[in-house]
Amino acid sequence: MQRQTRITNNQFAKNLIKTTTDFIDRTFDINFGDNNPTKLMQMPTNQLDLLAQQSLQNKYLVVVTMLNEEQFQGKLIKSVTPNKYIMKITSGFYKIFEINELKSINLASI
Repeated sequence: MQRQTRITNNQFAKNLIKTTTDFIDRTFDINFGDNNPTKLMQMPTNQLDLLAQQSLQNKYLVVVTMLNEEQFQGKLIKSVTPNKYIMKITSGFYKIFEINELKSINLASI
């Protein structure tokens, strides 16, 4: 009976580990040991423009990734032209960028 319980517990642990790793693999983009962000493709310009407009209107906290792989986190506070935005990073630091300089815009997790 004790051997049967041990086998059942072992199978339960294996199933739990497999289910958890499958969930992580499907849900998160984790590349351990591979810190090469250049694999990310540039979002289409019309998608970047739409996300920038929505982020500005809704005051979302976003992360922008520039073509040179620099990342900035903040809120878009003003549209200077249809393709140029001002982003507030901190109380004293602002970033001005054009849509064609961006690789991606993503919502920042809080």
